[in-house]
Amino acid sequence: MAFRSVKNLLSYYKMRRHSLISLRHISRHIRQPTNYSHPELLGKDELLPGITKMEFARRRRRLMEEISKTHSGMTNANHVLIIPASKVQYMSQDIFYRFHQNNDFLYFTGFQEPDAVLIIESNSSSPLPDHNTVLYVTDRDPFREKWEGPVLGPDDAVDYFGVDEAYSITLLSEHLERKYSKGGYSVWYYGERETPATISDSIDVTIHQHLLNVPGSRITSNHSLLYHMHTLRAIKSEGEISLMRRAGEIAAGAFKKVMSLTVPGMYEYQLESHFEHYCRMNGGQRLAFVPVVAGGERACHIHYTTNELKLNEGELVLLDGGVEYCGYVSDITRTWPVNGRFTAAQRDLYEAVLRVKEACIKCCQVGVTLNYIHSVSKELLQEELKKLEILPTDLDGPDLIQALNSLYPHDIGHYLGMDVHDTPLLSHNVVLQPGMVITVEPGVYVRRDFPIKNHIKAKEFLGAAVRIEDDVLITSDGPQVLNKGTPQTVEEISVIINK
Repeated sequence: MAFRSVKNLLSYYKMRRHSLISLRHISRHIRQPTNYSHPELLGKDELLPGITKMEFARRRRRLMEEISKTHSGMTNANHVLIIPASKVQYMSQDIFYRFHQNNDFLYFTGFQEPDAVLIIESNSSSPLPDHNTVLYVTDRDPFREKWEGPVLGPDDAVDYFGVDEAYSITLLSEHLERKYSKGGYSVWYYGERETPATISDSIDVTIHQHLLNVPGSRITSNHSLLYHMHTLRAIKSEGEISLMRRAGEIAAGAFKKVMSLTVPGMYEYQLESHFEHYCRMNGGQRLAFVPVVAGGERACHIHYTTNELKLNEGELVLLDGGVEYCGYVSDITRTWPVNGRFTAAQRDLYEAVLRVKEACIKCCQVGVTLNYIHSVSKELLQEELKKLEILPTDLDGPDLIQALNSLYPHDIGHYLGMDVHDTPLLSHNVVLQPGMVITVEPGVYVRRDFPIKNHIKAKEFLGAAVRIEDDVLITSDGPQVLNKGTPQTVEEISVIINK
């Protein structure tokens, strides 16, 4: 085998090194599933089901390629990217929440422990996207592990996660001081100053002291780094799509179960409990968010999450819920009658929203935008609501816009992935590409304080609310619903509830 340059030779040995690393595996328990602890879930080279350590390495390289494009005239500049893990969050004194990793950190590492730092640095001897990856993690501590369980530790981090170097987090300050104190770097920091307070205070202070406050370094805005990350995260790999499909399948089963258990006199929190129980018993790690379980007029409050009142005869109930499966989430909404029987008005409103939802899913094609799909949803809902005489047929201009926005006050959907509101820095004017996942969720909320309620001929619509939501994968062959099997037609819902 001949090599044309030293660079090619170094690249070969680096790839060979990672190839050898992939043959070595952890044979003990740590704080996340591994092939050792969960062989039924993870292959020998996978950090998440269907996602190998080499895919994580490719993500880091693609991030550096994005940096290279942004600084096309500075390909030999010294770049340092710092992405911290989350810290443990507390709900009250000594009572912590179940840990959830910073999803941007997780996307580039697969590592699910708190108080860690990923540093991706350009190589001074070769241009971008060549880089070096360093992971700082918590030390193994027998006393602490006696209470909290085993951690990975720096000794196994290189082997298991495929990074170039790994050290104790206690060495972060010393290493930053030694390597970067002379300045001359372009620093990209995912830091607490501009994001939610999820990062360890001591880590944040260390990074500011030894990297961000160094004269001669160029500080790049947090927004810029996040945008590059979210651009990559928006396009899902086959492994990611499989995880999202499974999250959709679990939630679809949960909706079937909850519908079958719904009877008048139940409380909203009981439906929430059944939903969560099904998701957890079928492999979900947690709910994707606090679900909305809203009976009757409470469904007019879009983010109602109190979930504590009784479901009454003759009401509709709206459930907006999802599950997280191996780091990826689903987000689904269904509305159904508590007693299993739609009234004529409830059925008319429900089927109107369903028709709009189905038409909008057909619009989910490569080359369109979320904003375009939203504009279609508004036009279609306007037509449907005029047919139902919820909107007067002669209403137009600003009055029509105001009335429609009151009945349908939210967007048609959002990006979906590791987060429910995924990749928030991506505009809804971004052209959809294969591998993107979005939600489609038209809704109508006829509040009793609706500005033109006196014009509604069918008064039985007052207080009614319907939303129907699916998770849609964009492909070159057309849209695919990831939560396929979630009951949605009047007939499907009636059969399930009235069994």
